[in-house]
Amino acid sequence: MKKFCSPDTDDKRIEYAKALLEEDGYSLVEKEENADFILLGVNPKSDFSHFDKPVFAGNVEEKNGVFDYTKREEFALKNAYLTAEAALAVAIENSDLSLVNSSVLICGFGRIGRALKRYLEPFSRDITVCVRNENSAALARCENAKTIGFEGLKNCSDYDFIFNTVPQPVFNETELKSIKKDALLIDLASFPGGVDTHYAKLLGINLITARGLPGKYSPKSAGEILAHTVIKILKEEGL
Repeated sequence: MKKFCSPDTDDKRIEYAKALLEEDGYSLVEKEENADFILLGVNPKSDFSHFDKPVFAGNVEEKNGVFDYTKREEFALKNAYLTAEAALAVAIENSDLSLVNSSVLICGFGRIGRALKRYLEPFSRDITVCVRNENSAALARCENAKTIGFEGLKNCSDYDFIFNTVPQPVFNETELKSIKKDALLIDLASFPGGVDTHYAKLLGINLITARGLPGKYSPKSAGEILAHTVIKILKEEGL
């Protein structure tokens, strides 16, 4: 029976991941020296440089013996849908407007952008996707969305809800000035995000920086995805 230790207690997902690992036959031990591998959360605060056994963590540099489960496609894809689902909750909680029949802009059409588009369809048919290339534009149009290029962000006055998924500066002074006062801008992109937060604050824009949503809104589901991914890596690596 393989044993594991999980010293990172700040990530609620890990509690559910530990339970699933135990259900699958892995044994949780308290002392690191008795474990066959170490399980840590996303952006772990624990210093794992001294471990002499495999470490599984999220958003870390992969090297010999260190595995980043967030880089796995199956994790990223499933996590995108949890993020999109939570993003709708954030939108509802932080706007005086209803999503129903609202004009929505999704910036970026990767995993999270596509999941958002799917979840938003029951609420609004007025969905625009901002994309970089024609392939992404064609894909979005096949899913009945309108499309604009990034130059189109200079005029965002028509949108009630704006979701950004692009992890680089896309909403700067010019773009932010065009957003109407009662609109909600939600930045879902990983650090450092895609919005000039300082300028957004100066303009009084209703901006929500929303990272790590699965761990906040659906930690059990997120923890199960995490555990399944770790189990798959363990089997693939013969650990």
